[in-house]
Amino acid sequence: MSTPGSRAQMRVVDTDRIQVAHLLSDAAAQGRLPMSEYEDRLNRAYSAQTYAELSKLSSDLPYITTAPWEAGGECHPAPSTLLLAIMSGFERRGRWNVPQRLTSFSLFGGGVIDLRYADFTSPDVEIHSYSIFGGQTILLPPEVNVDVHGVGVMGAFDHLGQQGTPGAPRVTIRGFSLWGRVGIKSKKRKPLESA
Repeated sequence: MSTPGSRAQMRVVDTDRIQVAHLLSDAAAQGRLPMSEYEDRLNRAYSAQTYAELSKLSSDLPYITTAPWEAGGECHPAPSTLLLAIMSGFERRGRWNVPQRLTSFSLFGGGVIDLRYADFTSPDVEIHSYSIFGGQTILLPPEVNVDVHGVGVMGAFDHLGQQGTPGAPRVTIRGFSLWGRVGIKSKKRKPLESA
């Protein structure tokens, strides 16, 4: 039987890191953390190895009474999603749950998938992006790990391979572009505007 002190030294798993990242995102959105401190804590959350390290990152936030792993909470994956733009556009920005698998398709249209403020529901996310006579832009936070396997035929498919923070989510982007473009960019977060 383990004692409470020994629990703090136990190793965490990716879902624990993601749950703390969600808590920190909430705190930043409510103005409890300035953006620079939020980004620092987020990087430390994704590289944390023990429950004690994760607890230090959220212990000064007044609305957090227990750590999510102590309550037995799980990070539940979002359903698979299709984003479609046919002679139109789509946009996913702000706070939203990123499913484990996301497919986007644009035909004579365009779209934006902004993952900078999104909640990752899985440590591994796969995006399938297809663009024909259209364009798509995928914006990634700097701490995620990125693998790109895409092809541009008489068009462009950016190949931004990014080594992020150890333990951060991995985003794998696959697909093709025919006479179009799939742009992939790593961008820092800007402070969220109050509603």
